[in-house]
Amino acid sequence: MWIHGSLTRFAVVLLFSSTPLLAQTLSREQWGAPMVSVSRANREWTIAGRKNKITITESNLAVHIQAGSANWNLAPSGSKDLLVQSDGVESYVRLADAREIEVVPYDTGFKTGVKMTLTQWGDQKPAGLVLYLTVCLEGRDEELVFDASAEEHSVIARQLDWPAALDARDVDFTLLSNGRGNLLPRDWPREYFPIRSIKDGKVSTNDHSVLQSHVIESWSMSWWGFQKGKSAMMVISETPDDAAYQFEHPAGGPTVIGPRWLASLGRFRYPRSARMCFFEDGNYVTLAKRYRRYAMDTGLFVSLKEKIARTPVLADLIGTPQTRVGILHNMKPESDRYDPTNHYNVTTFDERANQLKLLKANGVERTLVFVSGWPHLGYDRQHPDPLPPSDDGGGWAGMKRLADTCQALGYPFIFHDQYRDYYVDAPSYDPRFAIHEEDESLPAKAFAGSRFGDTKEGQIPFMSHWDGGKQTYLNARFQPGHLRKNYQLFFEHGIHPQGIYIDVIGYVPPDEDFNPEHPTTRTEAMRAQAELLTWSRHNLGFTATEAGSDWVIPYVDCVNQSGGVGKCISVPLYNLVYHDAVLISFGEARNGGRKNLLLGILCGGVPELPVTTRAGKDDKSLELIKPMAALHKRVALLEMTNHEFLDKDRRQERSTFADGTTVTVNWDEETVKISPEVKVE
Repeated sequence: MWIHGSLTRFAVVLLFSSTPLLAQTLSREQWGAPMVSVSRANREWTIAGRKNKITITESNLAVHIQAGSANWNLAPSGSKDLLVQSDGVESYVRLADAREIEVVPYDTGFKTGVKMTLTQWGDQKPAGLVLYLTVCLEGRDEELVFDASAEEHSVIARQLDWPAALDARDVDFTLLSNGRGNLLPRDWPREYFPIRSIKDGKVSTNDHSVLQSHVIESWSMSWWGFQKGKSAMMVISETPDDAAYQFEHPAGGPTVIGPRWLASLGRFRYPRSARMCFFEDGNYVTLAKRYRRYAMDTGLFVSLKEKIARTPVLADLIGTPQTRVGILHNMKPESDRYDPTNHYNVTTFDERANQLKLLKANGVERTLVFVSGWPHLGYDRQHPDPLPPSDDGGGWAGMKRLADTCQALGYPFIFHDQYRDYYVDAPSYDPRFAIHEEDESLPAKAFAGSRFGDTKEGQIPFMSHWDGGKQTYLNARFQPGHLRKNYQLFFEHGIHPQGIYIDVIGYVPPDEDFNPEHPTTRTEAMRAQAELLTWSRHNLGFTATEAGSDWVIPYVDCVNQSGGVGKCISVPLYNLVYHDAVLISFGEARNGGRKNLLLGILCGGVPELPVTTRAGKDDKSLELIKPMAALHKRVALLEMTNHEFLDKDRRQERSTFADGTTVTVNWDEETVKISPEVKVE
């Protein structure tokens, strides 16, 4: 039956398509289809399952969700739902203002709901842009799945905010996976923004960092959630590569957050999906465990046990402290951070070798040595062409002596390396290989140049914040070639590290490149950076990167501490999902000091041990580092099963691991209790 009058924009089909005769002899339950019905009455569509019921209002596309005894409401269609481009001009439109909207039942056999077809906003031609939106209940748990795709002709979809943000006025907490995880109360008294700098309770007006997935500060995992009373719900972004979220939290709240789909090289290109999961009785641990199951089902989760099978050296690094040693810091005057009184210091390869010998003599039987600052001009200089090694540090001969010393001591060593930052004084620098943004407009969108100053030369973004001064970003397609080039040179000089630490790629989002000679999507950039880690594992061994947004988990063995004690209420969402999939290191030298070691023990992490640590001199640090290493040896391969706060002020918290081990931290007293106790060597 069709209903399409001259005064309505809605075309409605109420009949499902025909099914084969044999299927008609079986009930839907018999062949496993969802027991979901679809109906329309009073200009509302209802998708009703056995547990959950969804209502969509035709006039404003508002979605009401009844999940058990809990009710969740998505905001109605708004003036900035969809950013479109027509004849080179961008404008926002409201989805519900489409002049043609067709709604029909939709049934794939495993999920059931409705499909909405929307076209023609304002003066657009009818076929300029067609949006296809589906809303379905799926599976025995009746999770709510939203899919969006676009047919682009004379009009291009540049950004889509759909499904709409949750109406959070009655939500108690919003769960954010930025950093290691944050619990944001609805009435949090200060302005909050996940990715931008916050000073004196206000979001920085100079920081234009763009919310997007695969950047630790936005989200370390592709989900967020909500707690309301005893109930909880979450949103999983199932197509995160070109995704972000709508976000706002003014002082005092409430929090506004919902999916945002970004263009890929300027167009919508492919279908986008978000999944909502509902829990009658649940909290942030429940939501983290649902995402853990999602990560396992989709291949994001690769356990440490599996990684040990493919890289056996990893087994010897369980419970092994990590020691970081730098050679040369040599900051260029054009760096934003240049300090004329402290811009150059060197500790030679031989001096570092002697420090490691002393560390061994002081009873440290095994440590993993990270060597940084080895490039020709020093730390963060001339990448991706950092070789030969620093002359002031001792050159090739000094580096070889350090490598030989590590081997003699039984200390595996790796290099801190970098392939995204592209310095203009690198020997191979050529602007053709730098990423090009879509146009010449400011602020630059490449992370995180906007935080440190917006500069562009044509379409190429630049910044001058780090030690090496002026830099842009190397297209990811060219990064693996430089990695292979550099390590072949190491091998030719008899230097064979047992792994690598590739800076930033686990922290920052993948870069798009609009250069028509080698256009590169974010997905293609991630594929190239995964190649960096895969080649390194096969040819070197141990792999590590910074912070570790979860797309790198299948490829990396170790990340360093992801987030400190949090911008609001810190909760270990990352660890509840990935503790037994990746080593996470925590060190006193990082921001937070001793509290980082307490946090590391709470999370079952691996300690960072300063090379100058001495028994009797650094006993306060060792009293945490030693039990932390022993605990890591016990629980590294085990799931973190629970986390809880033990007092109303959240000054005491406890983590639990799969073998029953508990770790309790008292932040006021700066004490930790491990039960059962670990044996400290």
